[in-house]
Amino acid sequence: MAEEKTVEKKADRRKEALYVGVWVLVFLAVLTFGEYLVGVIAPPWGQILLIVAAGKAFWVVKDYMHVGRIFSQDEEAH
Repeated sequence: MAEEKTVEKKADRRKEALYVGVWVLVFLAVLTFGEYLVGVIAPPWGQILLIVAAGKAFWVVKDYMHVGRIFSQDEEAH
């Protein structure tokens, strides 16, 4: 019984992680398109583009490289 609940919890976590990952992907795509438009229309705004790129880098590292798992207290059984 307890093992079934553990499996269900893992499945729920995977579903949630996939959901968040898809939304981050969409968010990054929109920002990238916006950066492209700003770069084409107003090249002198390079400083703003660097700030946006730094924000995007944060989301890539956080959600796709899973750096947060290094510091989490949850240990998964192997």
